[in-house]
Amino acid sequence: MYRTRFGRHVVAVGSNREVVRHSGINVSRVRLWAFMLQGVTVAVAVILYVPRLGSTSATTGNMWELQAITAVVIGGTALKGGAGRVWGSIAGAFILELVGNIMLLTNFISEYLLLAIQGTIIILAMLVQRPLTRKA
Repeated sequence: MYRTRFGRHVVAVGSNREVVRHSGINVSRVRLWAFMLQGVTVAVAVILYVPRLGSTSATTGNMWELQAITAVVIGGTALKGGAGRVWGSIAGAFILELVGNIMLLTNFISEYLLLAIQGTIIILAMLVQRPLTRKA
């Protein structure tokens, strides 16, 4: 994200769109290319994952976005954007799966409560990352 011009533009747009717009970068184009790249990446993931299942339905992948957000937050990315690393997100995904598997294998928690724990992690991250404002 920091070694290519496009990566730096994406990080800058994620940080502060108005400043980037005033510096002469076409924000709409950067966002369009970022979303197109994300769509291609999802398509490749689906092509690799669906044959493994043998079949699919409309609910395949339901609530995976919560797992993705939780992994990214555990990896150290700010929820407001602009700060974070790809390797941190990958490490966050490994940590999330490791902790979830350990809790399931030790019968510490039901598998149906894992999403509740992930939601709690996101809420705690939001509370930690919110700006502290002082009322005078």
